[in-house]
Amino acid sequence: MFTNGELTIQYAADQIQRAEDATSFKHAIYDLKKCLIELGADSEYLMQIEQRAYYLPNNYSEKDTKEKIEQAKKKILEYINEIMDTSLGDKRILSILENFYLFLEGLIEREPHKKAGIQKEQLETLKIKNEYDIQHLLYAYIRPLYPMARAEVSEDTGYNTVRVDIALDTKNVIEVKCTRIGMVQKKLIEEIEADMVHYSAECIYFFIYDKEKIIENPLNFRNTYEKKVTNKQIHIIIHQPKIL
Repeated sequence: MFTNGELTIQYAADQIQRAEDATSFKHAIYDLKKCLIELGADSEYLMQIEQRAYYLPNNYSEKDTKEKIEQAKKKILEYINEIMDTSLGDKRILSILENFYLFLEGLIEREPHKKAGIQKEQLETLKIKNEYDIQHLLYAYIRPLYPMARAEVSEDTGYNTVRVDIALDTKNVIEVKCTRIGMVQKKLIEEIEADMVHYSAECIYFFIYDKEKIIENPLNFRNTYEKKVTNKQIHIIIHQPKIL
């Protein structure tokens, strides 16, 4: 579930596994906590790490101290396995997708340096007209964070073939929607409900660029359709732009 961060967490876990004394164990725990913070973990995860890492050293027996460190290492590694299957990875992906508007603001609205070759007039000609435009920009936005991400991935469902807009990995996919003139909310809902069924991924992120602002109540819309199916994790991200 951690996608890009999984490798970092795995490295921290390996460091913990190899720790042979109090100093190396302390450093490994520090690296693990740092990694979790970068992934957006809240204080509860860090507190659980602290609790499992705690041990009382025996100043009179090095052997006893090492045994206690091994017990603490076992608790930590078990907890890492637990959180690898939680929604922590979801939080990171959601944060990235929800902050997409910052990327657009920085790209379009920020005045280029006066010595730059790119002029503001050129940027102002950039217009988002449909979901292919959004997909192109979104893919460029997330690719540095998820280098293994792929665009327009075909998937054989057994009775037909569907195309995933952006696949972060086998478990996490992004489906891009862009509302258009004449489109009604009912049509958007039909498309989303169909994709919920067709895609095999465990986590589906619907990135809705509501260009025409047809979603009257984004909060209610999100709460309703994130609970639509029970065998998958559905996330709804809605952007109703002021520009483009």
